[in-house]
Amino acid sequence: MQDDRVRANLPHAVVRLFRLVNRVHNRALGAHGVTAEQVHVLVLLWTLGPMTIGKLQKLLALSSPTLTGAIDRMVAQKLLRRRPDPDDRRAVVLEPEPSAARKRAAIEKTLAESEEACFGTLGASERRELLRLLDKAASALEES
Repeated sequence: MQDDRVRANLPHAVVRLFRLVNRVHNRALGAHGVTAEQVHVLVLLWTLGPMTIGKLQKLLALSSPTLTGAIDRMVAQKLLRRRPDPDDRRAVVLEPEPSAARKRAAIEKTLAESEEACFGTLGASERRELLRLLDKAASALEES
């Protein structure tokens, strides 16, 4: 049956899951005035510290124009700021604005709640296994 071929298609399942999870996150994060895309950027900067656009681009697996547009919007919203890279005068380092840092606890709480809404049917070991498998697949693609 056609339906079985679609349901058994792994790329379709991954893209579908991404869209559904993204929808849940965007609805939940809207109360904070941020999108899921913006929160991905903020969480990386909060967790790993200020970084160049190039490093952020690699971690997010986004094209340069997509990331530049997102960063421009976040700078305009006073969520991020650009500052010169002390090690490379040609590069720029991104860091969260203090106004974004004040929202951090509330955003992280909302993320935890929306993660539970998305993956609550999976047990802890299933979540770890899903994360391991997704990381394995992503790592193989990054190397190619």
